Amino acid sequence: MNDRIAKLRNTFLSAARMADTERAVLITESYKKNEDKSEPMKRALALRHLMDKMSINIHENELLVGCHTQFVRSAPLFPEYSGGWISAQMDDFPTRPGDKFDITEDQKATMRKLLEYWKGRSLDERIMACVPDEFKPVLDSKVIYNASYAAKSPGHLVPNYEYLLKNGLDKIIQRCEKRMHALDMYNDDYVEKREFYLSTIESMKAAISYMKRFSELAKKMAETEKDALRKQELIKIAENCAKIPAKPASSYWEALQFILLVQLTIQLEGNGLAISLGRMDKYLYPYYKADIDAGEIDKKHALELMECLYLKLSEIDKIASNESAAVNTGPAHGQTITIGGTLEDGSDITNDISILVLEADRRIGLAQPDIAVRIHKGTSQRLIDAATKNVKSGLNKVKIYNDELIERAVKMVGISHEDAYNFSFLGCSEPVIDGKTNSWGNSGHLNLAKCFELALNDGRCMLTNQQMGPNTGDSSSFSCFDDVKEAYRKQVDYFTDNLVKYDRVIDMCHKRYLSLPFCSVVIDDCIEKGVDFERGGAKYNFISPLGVGPITVGDSLVAIKKLVYDDKKLSMGKLINALKSDFSEEEPLRLMLKNKAPKYGNDIDEVDEMSDFAMTVFCDALEGHKDARGGVFTAGIYYLTANIPNGERTAATPNGRHAGEPLNDGGISPTHGDDKSGATAVLKSAGKLSNVRAGHGSVLNQLIHPTIFKGEDSEKIFGEFMRSIVDCEVWETQFNVVTKEDLIRAQEHPDEYRSLVVRVAGYSAFFTILGKDVQNDIINRTSLMEY
Repeated sequence: MNDRIAKLRNTFLSAARMADTERAVLITESYKKNEDKSEPMKRALALRHLMDKMSINIHENELLVGCHTQFVRSAPLFPEYSGGWISAQMDDFPTRPGDKFDITEDQKATMRKLLEYWKGRSLDERIMACVPDEFKPVLDSKVIYNASYAAKSPGHLVPNYEYLLKNGLDKIIQRCEKRMHALDMYNDDYVEKREFYLSTIESMKAAISYMKRFSELAKKMAETEKDALRKQELIKIAENCAKIPAKPASSYWEALQFILLVQLTIQLEGNGLAISLGRMDKYLYPYYKADIDAGEIDKKHALELMECLYLKLSEIDKIASNESAAVNTGPAHGQTITIGGTLEDGSDITNDISILVLEADRRIGLAQPDIAVRIHKGTSQRLIDAATKNVKSGLNKVKIYNDELIERAVKMVGISHEDAYNFSFLGCSEPVIDGKTNSWGNSGHLNLAKCFELALNDGRCMLTNQQMGPNTGDSSSFSCFDDVKEAYRKQVDYFTDNLVKYDRVIDMCHKRYLSLPFCSVVIDDCIEKGVDFERGGAKYNFISPLGVGPITVGDSLVAIKKLVYDDKKLSMGKLINALKSDFSEEEPLRLMLKNKAPKYGNDIDEVDEMSDFAMTVFCDALEGHKDARGGVFTAGIYYLTANIPNGERTAATPNGRHAGEPLNDGGISPTHGDDKSGATAVLKSAGKLSNVRAGHGSVLNQLIHPTIFKGEDSEKIFGEFMRSIVDCEVWETQFNVVTKEDLIRAQEHPDEYRSLVVRVAGYSAFFTILGKDVQNDIINRTSLMEY
């Protein structure tokens, strides 16, 4: 990287992670002044006040400008969403196991004072006020869980960048004004729609005003700048910010600045995760090509500007509650760029931007943004070679997706044939249609392994003897293996139904109390309908809870079938007693379960079918449920770091796992060390699962030893391995190219490994900021890929 990028990168890595209270102060000021306004207008006026008054800066060497906090590496606080837990957990920010943030005593005093205003008004408190007392024991059991959406905006969206860049916000304001003036006062929804249009107009004016502030700052800095080159850069920055986002982008540099501005505005309006950047090689390429053809930029400068965007995206950070940090450590911001795939006519999209995205990521080497690569049978070898180069570099960022499987999956959940080709990714593995989707991915977890534990113990927790689930019978009296499967299904159905109820309450509270006017601008159909993003304005609306630990369940089912019912090596009663005691004085029995029963990940049909059953029971349980925005529930089989806290709450399992140990990671990854037949066998096992049923994806983590890239044809062979996910019917796979010894050294000497990025689940993170339990889980992924 050049000197500019190296300095910016080092500044970022050297900065401490800090809490920033400025947003909280300004948002509270606005709400206090506008208590008489409608809820949508409160939101829009708060955004305007924030973007007009917050501190701004242009750092040395920057070519793209904008900031969501006062500092290089800090996170704002959102009292309107999460006043309850902020008040209770501020003192923990610097000391908790992972995702630590510095916060001063003055900042804590400021927050305590302003949180008095939000007491009873914040979203998390409003949601709990809507939960009946008789339902709270279900939440307390932690078999189901959704702390994220109860304290955040939904996020999980991809703006329609193609539309925004071509039109500019002035034109969209005019469109809103025209629709507002055309409203019929006889209609019952007149007032609601009028408030909607007024709020969206105000939110766009906020974004325009924000960029004009940077234009004025850049002009002022240019006046006193002595370096001639930097002076010209500042003048160009001023010109860009004076023009966009009000007017359409007309150059590659302007387009990147516009993209960053939209990203920052959405992040400032709400605090949701997975605000992603969509199919960048589709919408950005025309600006790049026009500038290249006109001689306005060369490829070197285009790469530098892309690297600047990556560095600005890396500055975006989030503070989550202690509970959310445990399942989302890193954290998983999910700012994903999608490249590859097809155009509408089915032809391969690969172009210079596809390659530039990968090259910039390889050179910058930071945790954000995530890179998703769509692969189909006709994918250009150029893209395969570039993606292989990134994997070989050990950056551990590239995710490979199966175009053909996922296009079928999105159609199954209601995406039209015309839109289905145009999916991109956000978060860990969610496919969304750019500019048309309110995804609500990662909307809570269901611990499938705990459901299985309860199925074996008549609904009682083996750790506490507490009755958590429905009575499904004494498993020692089950007459056949099908009774075990049926008891598991009943537990999953019960807890899924309760998770759906809870998610719907959360959804309804979002609709009622915290609209998102700016998100409604960047997502199609909201303006057409006059309906807010949070109230069902998007064309496609989903909720996607996550099933945790299906492979742990599948391997446990196989062990029971083989050793209890088929081979009769032990009785169900003896097995249950061993599980309750965590195999105390029963180590030979545990080793038999571990080693004598076959395991998923080794291309054994019967075993893989059992894991498929464990997963599809959850998919079945969600099918037919509707969300509060008119959309549907669909399953996700990916769960960040939730395999660790969910494992802590789960008793010993019949696959030989001890109580409290992590469940299988990623989503559909084999249990650590159980895949003994090589990487291709893992892919074949994963491909036998009904991945198409999990409409928001399934994640397969794979650990690769760096020696795989030794040999003359190694990169070519690995490229063919990546292509094989299409034939194997795997949704997605991702890689960690690192040795266990490297990770142990990084754990012992974190200051020497500040920039070490690892693939955690469907996202990447800096290894040294992860909690030690997550670090250990990654270290213990011992399945090495070899040819």
